[in-house]
Amino acid sequence: MDNPALTAGDLSHVVRRVPKDVRTLLSKFHGTLFLGGGFVRAVVAGEQPSDVDLFGPSKELLTKIAEELQASRGGKQFCRLHHTRNAITVISIGRITVQFITRWEFADAKALVSSFDFSVCQAVIFRDGGTKKSPWSSVTGPRFYIDLAARRIHYTHPVREEEAGGSLMRALKYQRRGYVMQIESLAGVVSRLVAKLDPSKVDTKDEGAVTRIMLGLLQEVDPSIAVDGLEITDDHETPIEGFSEADQS
Repeated sequence: MDNPALTAGDLSHVVRRVPKDVRTLLSKFHGTLFLGGGFVRAVVAGEQPSDVDLFGPSKELLTKIAEELQASRGGKQFCRLHHTRNAITVISIGRITVQFITRWEFADAKALVSSFDFSVCQAVIFRDGGTKKSPWSSVTGPRFYIDLAARRIHYTHPVREEEAGGSLMRALKYQRRGYVMQIESLAGVVSRLVAKLDPSKVDTKDEGAVTRIMLGLLQEVDPSIAVDGLEITDDHETPIEGFSEADQS
């Protein structure tokens, strides 16, 4: 099945909610910098985005762009970069947190959409060209809209290297936000965790030993960084490059 796009109205709404400095970077690095995941889901669902996740083809390029964003937000005095094995996080008080995901590299939007572990996160936007009239584009997963409407998290079984407990921790986060997970998806998330058990090193009938290993796997997951005072962006009064007058009406 081909990857559908966001509706024209949703694409315009999402782009308007992107912080202006991030939108500038998406335009400057058109075709190589992508915004995807939770931010798009939250805006389409009418929720408060907690951060912005950006993706690209190489760690080197993303590091350069992260440093450029830091400089535009006042430099090291007002904005800091936090490095983990997964991402470079740009933290500035009073501004939404921006994460440049460096652990996985993506040269195109479809590959990025396929990498998300839950269908409600399978949405990506990007600028399709470097001129003022270049349009904004989007790609979603085939279940994005139907699962978002049902507030259902469907596990996609992505093929990627990651901490075994990552999807389970994210599933718990979504359930706290009112999303539901059907038993088939729950089984898939648990199976990825169980697959990391080595029967030669642990007695699988010993619940205490298994619990300790499972706890260790869950603790491998990087904690997310939250900053108070997230900015709200909604440029209804400002024309946005890349949209026609009809798109912006």
